[in-house]
Amino acid sequence: MDKGHKGFSDYMQRVVNVASRHCLGKDGLYQGQEGAERFARECGPALLDFYNPESLISSTYSGICVRAYDLKPPIDAKEWSKNIVIGMDRARR
Repeated sequence: MDKGHKGFSDYMQRVVNVASRHCLGKDGLYQGQEGAERFARECGPALLDFYNPESLISSTYSGICVRAYDLKPPIDAKEWSKNIVIGMDRARR
């Protein structure tokens, strides 16, 4: 676990790489609005490994979502952030 923010940029880059290769194709798990919402909910729990994860939420939209969807994300930042928080809350239970 990295309780600081060190490594967060690397984490985001790795997530983008994996999602782009394996989950965003034509029939990919993260395609479309529902897929992007799922992607955010699945990214949320990983933020808990960093110090003050709430401060990182907004940067995940541009750092993960926009990049993974090649600048054409199917959801906006508000919807992405809402689903990140849902994922974090589920992981905390």
